Amino acid sequence: MKSDPSYTKGTIASTTTRRPTDTDSTTISLASTNSISRGSGGNNTTNTGTSASYATSTNIWAKLLGGNESVWDGLDGRDDVYDDHNDNNDHDDLISTKSRYENEGICGTTPLKICCMGAWYETRHFFETLGKHPVIIVVSLAVFGLVCGLGMWAVESEREAFVKDRMDTAKFVARETAEYFANEFRRSMVPLYALREAIQYSQQFDALPSLIGNYPSNLQAENVAILGGDMTQRNITGVCDQPQVLADWKSMVTKISDEHDLNGLIFRYRLWPKNVACLEFKGGEAMMDSGMDASYSPHPFWSQVVIDIQVDRWNGLHVFGPFEAKLPSGVADVFCTHIPLWTSTTGENAFKDVVKVQGTDVQNVWGFTMLYLNWSAMKERSNMYERFENVNMEFELFREEEPRLGDVGPKGLPTKEMTKLAWSEQADKLNEGNSVEVKTESLHGIWINRVGVVGDNGWNPEWWPTAVASVVVASFILMVLTAMTMVKSYLHKDLVNRMLPKQAIRKLQRGQTVVEKYNIVTVFFADIVGYTGAAGSMRPAQVMKMLNELYTELDKLAEKHQVYKVETVGNQYMVVAGAPERVTGRVGAQRVALFALDAINFVSKYQTKEGDKILIRAGMASGPTVAGVVGQAMPRYCFFGETVDFASKMESTSKKMKIQVSEMTYRLLLDCVNLKFVMTKRMEGGIAGVEIKGKGQQLTFWIEKASPCEKCFELATGSFALVPCGHIMCADCNEKYKMLPCPTCRCKVDDRVEWRGKPTKIVDESVEVEHAPVFDEEAGLTSETML
Repeated sequence: MKSDPSYTKGTIASTTTRRPTDTDSTTISLASTNSISRGSGGNNTTNTGTSASYATSTNIWAKLLGGNESVWDGLDGRDDVYDDHNDNNDHDDLISTKSRYENEGICGTTPLKICCMGAWYETRHFFETLGKHPVIIVVSLAVFGLVCGLGMWAVESEREAFVKDRMDTAKFVARETAEYFANEFRRSMVPLYALREAIQYSQQFDALPSLIGNYPSNLQAENVAILGGDMTQRNITGVCDQPQVLADWKSMVTKISDEHDLNGLIFRYRLWPKNVACLEFKGGEAMMDSGMDASYSPHPFWSQVVIDIQVDRWNGLHVFGPFEAKLPSGVADVFCTHIPLWTSTTGENAFKDVVKVQGTDVQNVWGFTMLYLNWSAMKERSNMYERFENVNMEFELFREEEPRLGDVGPKGLPTKEMTKLAWSEQADKLNEGNSVEVKTESLHGIWINRVGVVGDNGWNPEWWPTAVASVVVASFILMVLTAMTMVKSYLHKDLVNRMLPKQAIRKLQRGQTVVEKYNIVTVFFADIVGYTGAAGSMRPAQVMKMLNELYTELDKLAEKHQVYKVETVGNQYMVVAGAPERVTGRVGAQRVALFALDAINFVSKYQTKEGDKILIRAGMASGPTVAGVVGQAMPRYCFFGETVDFASKMESTSKKMKIQVSEMTYRLLLDCVNLKFVMTKRMEGGIAGVEIKGKGQQLTFWIEKASPCEKCFELATGSFALVPCGHIMCADCNEKYKMLPCPTCRCKVDDRVEWRGKPTKIVDESVEVEHAPVFDEEAGLTSETML
C-alpha cells in the first residue's frame, strides 16, 4: 500500500517504531510508524510509511523483504498479482542496463552493483563537465570563500555578544539575589528591634532581674552538660513561669510577629533577664526557658555572646550562623540574632546594678533578647536555585569575613563552614576565570555572591566549536551544491520547459489549498500489532490478500456506522466522525465507538484459511481539527491538529485487542442518549491513565461494550437475543427498536429470540448467539433450540 504524498507532506518531528512488547512470543510485530508534527501551517499528520520491527526474527515483512528471493519468483506472470514492472517503462531500461553490464564483463549483477556503477558514472560525468566548464570551479570556490567568511564573522559576533550577555546576566542575577537576601535579612531583624523597645518601655518585665537576682542567688546547679559545653543553671521556678508573665510575653511577641508578618521565618524568641534564660516563645506558645546563666556558664558559644554584646559593646545586631537546628519540619539552616538590653540610669524604675559578665563587671546590664531565623525557608522562598538553574549557572553565596564566635556554635557544631551561606551543586568548580563576584552589605557583614559557568568552554557558548566546524562544512556543502546545480543547469537547461508548460508550473508553485475547521471531531486509529499462527511462512500474495480482506471488512464497518475513512497507511487504519459530515460531538463519538467495538469483534473472529489470526490495538480522541486539500498532485482530504496527534497517542499506548479513549471522548460517550457504554478507567500499577509524551499523565478509559440501556447488559425474563449479531435487548428496548436494525452494531435483525430462563450476567455480549453461553439449559433451551 502506498502512502499518499499529500498525506506525508510536512516536517517530520519524530518517528516512532512500534516494538513487539505488546505481543507474546507467538506473535509477530508489524508496526506503522506514525508521526504527528507541527509544520508552518499547523499540526500536520505525517505518516512515514510502514516500518517492520526487525528485532524479531519471525517478522513477516523482514522475511519477505530480506529473505530468500524465491518467495517473489511466483509473482512473475500471475494476472492476480500487481507487478510494477508490467506497467513501468523503466523495465526495458533495467534490462538493457543489466545486459550492458554483462557485456562489459560484470557477471552476477546485483542491485547493489547496479547502484554503485550508476554512482560511478554520475561522478565521472560530473568531473568531466567541470573540466569542460572551468567557470563552475571558479564560481564554486568563490561561493565557498564568501559563505565561510560571512559565517565566521557571524559566529564570532554571536560569540562575543553571547559572552557579554552571559556575564551581564550573571552579574545581574548575582546582585539581585544578594540584595534580595540582604533586604529580607534586614526585614527579618525588625521584630527584634521592636521587641527590645517593647520590653524597655512597657515595664511589664522590669521586676524579672531583681527576682532572679545576682549570682549565686537561686543557684540550682553548675557544670550541667548540654550540647556544645557546660552551663550554670539558676532556679527560675516561680519567677519565669508566673501565668501573668507568660501571658504578657505571649501577647507581646504575638503582636510584634503579626505586625511584621514574616510567614514563619522567625520561629523562636527568647528573653534573658540578668543574662539568665527566662522566657521563650515557639510554636505559638509562651513557656519558661532553661534557666541557663550565660554570665557564669563556661559554654564557649554563650560565654562569647555575652562578652561580645555586653563587655565589648557590639555595634548593631549580633548575628551568628547559619548552623543546623532540628525543627518540626526537619533539620534546617538557622541564624540566631542577639541584641542587648540596658537599664536606664535615671527615673523611678531605674535599676542600677553591676553584673559580672564572664569575670568582667558591667554596669546597667538588664540582659538581652534574641530570635531564630529559618534560613532554609528563606532560601526556598527566594527560588534562587531555580533562578540560577534557568540561566545554566552555578553560584556560591558566602561571607567575606570569618565568624567571630570561636570554633563551635550553640549546638557544639564546628563553625569553619559558616562563611558559606548558600551554594549550587558544582560551586566548588567556580574560579576567577569562569565566574564574577558581586559584593553586598548586610546586617551579617559583607556578602559575596560568586556566579559563573562550569564547563570546558567557560563563558563561551557550548555551540561555538560546533558552529565553527559547521560553517566550514556548510560552506563546503554549498560549494558542492553550487557546482552540482551549475552542472545540472548546463546539462538540463531546457528539460523543465519540455516537461511542463510554464503557466502550469506557476499554478503548482502557488499551492492553493482548501481549509475547513471542525469544532468537535472524534478520531480513531487502529494498528496491526501482531500475527498468530503460521503467518511467518506466508507468501507475499497471501499477506496482501489477508490485509485486503481485513481492510475491506473494516471499510464496510465504517460505511455501516457512518464514519469517514481517512487513510490506510501501512498497517494503520484511521477513521473520523464529525467531519466532513458535521454532527454533534456525542453522535460522532458514539459512531466511532460502535465502529471500534465492531472492528475489535470482527478481528477477534477473523482468521485466514491457514488458521492465522491478526491482533490489533485501537485508540480514540475527540476535539477540534482542521481539514483540507493539500497539494496539487494526488490530492487527499487530510486532517490536522492536536486531536489527531492525541488519537494516534491513544492508539500507540493502547493494548492489543483493546480500545483506549481520551477523557473527552469518555465524557461524550457518557452523554449519549440512545446508548449506554461500559467503560473502565485504565489503571497501571495503581496509577490512573497513561503517560503521554508531551502531555504528561493522561486519564484514559477502556471501552468494553455498549447497549441501548443498562438493563440490556443482563439477561432477564422477557429479554431478546438478536439474530445474527447476538446482542441482547430488554423488553422495552426491543419494543422501541422493533422495526429498526440493532442499535449497537447497526446490523439487520433477522430474528429476535425471547429469553425465558433465569437472569444471567452477560460476559461478552458481542459473541454470536450460537456461541454465547447465555441460555437456560435447565429449561431445556439452548442456543440451537431457540434459534
